[in-house]
Amino acid sequence: MSEEPSQIRLLRSALAAVGRARLRTAGRSMLPTIEPGTVITVLARPFDEVEPGDVAVVLLDRKVIVHRVVDRAGSRLLTRGDNLPLVDPVVGPGEYLGVVPAYRRAVTLAALDLARLAAYPDRGAGRTRIWLPGPAPAYAWWHPAMRRGDMPGLSRGEARPVVSVSPYGALPGTALDELLAAAGRRDVDILIGRAAGCPSDDRTTGSSGDRATGPSEGWGGRPPLRPGTADFHVGHGTLLEPPRLADTAEFVRARVEAVRGVLPVRPDQAPGRSDLAGWRG
Repeated sequence: MSEEPSQIRLLRSALAAVGRARLRTAGRSMLPTIEPGTVITVLARPFDEVEPGDVAVVLLDRKVIVHRVVDRAGSRLLTRGDNLPLVDPVVGPGEYLGVVPAYRRAVTLAALDLARLAAYPDRGAGRTRIWLPGPAPAYAWWHPAMRRGDMPGLSRGEARPVVSVSPYGALPGTALDELLAAAGRRDVDILIGRAAGCPSDDRTTGSSGDRATGPSEGWGGRPPLRPGTADFHVGHGTLLEPPRLADTAEFVRARVEAVRGVLPVRPDQAPGRSDLAGWRG
């Protein structure tokens, strides 16, 4: 691995020498908690003492990130910006720098903004298409009944809301029921799993169990979902305990049937595909 940038080495040195350092934030990921341009004080708290609710300074993809810790399991932390719809890749001790105690608070769930559905006309048949991650290139998706020109969020030229369900989603799993109910007659597309992992590779974890992974590492070398991939990002499981792709697919199928009253197509009616591919509303 190449040497760390000089700014990161200086930050590590300051924290090791005097136990604190000052940084000026630049991004909007922690709004409204931390405004861009805010000068923050970072303290060198031991990694083992970091808890959910702390605002931690960590390295992700060789960049200094100031995000809230939303979960931890042993020597692994899960962080997320208060203003972001997706959680970050897992952080280990090697990527941890310190905490910003001024902004500690209890972890709260991301808010579900149902007003975003208003961008789509309330018409259709209330259908739900379930898309599974296809093979590389990254962010490719496929559906067993896809027509030429169709893609997630678009069918026959008509736009439809897109919901992703993956370990990266910030919204709780219960949000899927709310979204499906609030969608009314709107047709909805649901993306299952990670960004572009193959169904046969659904237990791939890369190196995320040992250290943080950048956006092009971990999960079989495939990057996590981009925020713009979907209108809503629902979490199922967690990156600390990722579910099998089949479990996520079954969760989605059950919720679609329960809320929208649509029976799934049997897997044996979609020959030539993974048994997951036959689930569609």
